[in-house]
Amino acid sequence: MGWGEVLFGFHGRINRLTYWGGSLAVTAAGLAFAALLSWLATGDPLAPAVWQRPADQSGLWEPVWFSYFALIAWPMSALSVKRLHDRALPRWLWYSYFAFSVAMALVPMTDTLEAGTPASSGFLAAVLTGFSIFMFVQLSVLRGTPGPNPNGPDTLPPGFYGGDHDIWSVLFGLEGRLSRAQWWRGTLMVGSAALTVFFASMLFLDDYLNRHPEIVQNMNNRDWLKSDEARPVAAEIARWMFIPGIVFCVALWNLLALGVKRLHDRGLSGWLTLLLIGPFFVLGLAPGLVAQAAISEGMVSLVALLFLASLIWGLLQFGVLPGETGPNRYGPDPLAGKA
Repeated sequence: MGWGEVLFGFHGRINRLTYWGGSLAVTAAGLAFAALLSWLATGDPLAPAVWQRPADQSGLWEPVWFSYFALIAWPMSALSVKRLHDRALPRWLWYSYFAFSVAMALVPMTDTLEAGTPASSGFLAAVLTGFSIFMFVQLSVLRGTPGPNPNGPDTLPPGFYGGDHDIWSVLFGLEGRLSRAQWWRGTLMVGSAALTVFFASMLFLDDYLNRHPEIVQNMNNRDWLKSDEARPVAAEIARWMFIPGIVFCVALWNLLALGVKRLHDRGLSGWLTLLLIGPFFVLGLAPGLVAQAAISEGMVSLVALLFLASLIWGLLQFGVLPGETGPNRYGPDPLAGKA
């Protein structure tokens, strides 16, 4: 299937890699177009009046965002419909999600007339968030139905199980198995790259703050943070922190994919990664819960112990214990044929 059919046709199936490549290209083109319109309207391609969607300037940003969605509507629909075909799911799921997204994007994010209070409905935002997670998993995470389905032949090679046949599969795929050595190499590579980007961004931020001491002086001043003086400062920091944020999200996905395939090698379900991920969220919420709900320090200590136990369990499962010998339900033994 050529890229013309990928981006504009609505028949057949595409795999996750094709979907990711196409959707990233279309989204980048749409955002570049929105930045161009912002520059033409305000003289600033990243103008807060456009990207922060204040309620009192809807006449400025609404046409920009409507134009953005109009530009990406056809190619994103073509990509997503074919990805749903690959999953043997109905196309109306995408059209419903796209309609929700457009509706929410045309609702103000903040009401600048009332000190930045949220203007959109919390209930609708929660529904859209849940629907967005569901659509992300279906479109971007799960493989298509094995073998042919009513929408066409399988987009992946016969007998595909994921595994370690290329770098994409190792770092992004959730199918197949990885040996301990492969997991350690992948984890060290991803961790080193993420830490390098993190420290580089921290050096930039430290240098920027040293050159602008007024930021540190007014960091706890809410009135200053909401002032016109603070907006360009926040925009500058956001520009430079965008790439580290993307790297951080990609690294988290890579670590998740590596861990899932390592559990597969142990003959365990990838859902058990929740035993490692869950305590991070609970531990992060614990200080706020203590302050708001008067939870005892003993309960916080119990959460910390569970967090430590999950780390030990994860280290044993991922990096210490051997995988099952021979093939299992997740694929062939990654050590088969190796001395």
